[in-house]
Amino acid sequence: MRVCLIPLKTEPRNPSANLDRLGQCLEEIAHYQPDLICLPECTFTGYLYEEDDFKQFAEPIPGPITERMGQSARRYTTYLCFGLLEVAESGVYNSAVLLDRKGKIILKHRKIEEKPPFVNGDTVSSVDTELGRLGLLICGDLFNGDVIRELEPSLNLLIVPMARSFNKRSPDVERWISEERQVYIEAVKAVGVTTLIVNALEINTDDPSFGGAMIVSADGELLAESPHGTDTVLMWEFDRNGG
Repeated sequence: MRVCLIPLKTEPRNPSANLDRLGQCLEEIAHYQPDLICLPECTFTGYLYEEDDFKQFAEPIPGPITERMGQSARRYTTYLCFGLLEVAESGVYNSAVLLDRKGKIILKHRKIEEKPPFVNGDTVSSVDTELGRLGLLICGDLFNGDVIRELEPSLNLLIVPMARSFNKRSPDVERWISEERQVYIEAVKAVGVTTLIVNALEINTDDPSFGGAMIVSADGELLAESPHGTDTVLMWEFDRNGG
């Protein structure tokens, strides 16, 4: 199984430019024929949390973005995971979806470890696929013990889109290497499931997410990592049991 993590360079509040950037990236990696492509939290809008932004950028699921990404999944015959702002009758959620090779939504997760004005999700689910049993969390959910205990024990792979920043000083390679990287590794080890982590690389904003991606095995081994502070694509091939 070949997976591709894309820490997409994201300009907040400019989904059109971000979608164009993704389109170029997908063309560039198409010859690798990835089985699964993973994108960051709030992929096309950046991490937004103001009511005015919700009114302008939040979409239903299914909706225009899921339909457009479905076209990409079909075109490249790949599973595709991405984050978005989801509007529903109960409010706005920080959500992520997983599409199959035919562009069908097979898994949706609403972020649980989230702050107002978002509405918090309250369920954790997974799905059986040809790639194994896949689970989906978002950013801070990975560090919530109650959430982790709800994960299906038979998971083969956990996908975690993120939009993580360093308090207006992102990127910070020294901090990443000396502190943050090991925190993620220990969190995955506690979960006990091979995990794909992909972070947005935000631009033109005061508090940017710092990009990068990593793959950590169930026992806490760092299998692969793209450079901190970059949008470098991370490609990795491993067997269906997560090895």
